[in-house]
Amino acid sequence: MIPYDFILEALYPLQLRHHRMFGVDAFYYGEKIVFALCEKEENRHDNGVWIATKMKYHEELRKHIKDVRIIKNFGPKTWMLLPADSDYFEEGCNLIAELIKSNSSLIGNVPKPKNK
Repeated sequence: MIPYDFILEALYPLQLRHHRMFGVDAFYYGEKIVFALCEKEENRHDNGVWIATKMKYHEELRKHIKDVRIIKNFGPKTWMLLPADSDYFEEGCNLIAELIKSNSSLIGNVPKPKNK
């Protein structure tokens, strides 16, 4: 079962691809990974929507989406978190969906090719 799946409804009719990675549900749009949904018993402080982004966009995302922060277990990386326990979680999920649908440069990373 995918947690917080209402964000997928907000992204309809986009054709997203789903992959499990590191125990989370990751979603791709085109060639970019755009977000992951995390709901785990351990490290509950990092449950919510993990937003794929670049470090140079962290401040801009904080301006757009209340309560967005770094993922505590990773530190500052190319992901940010909208925590599930945020009072603005649903509102933030809708804003994330809007940014993805508008193809905003603030969200999405092209994964590095895997070595074969």
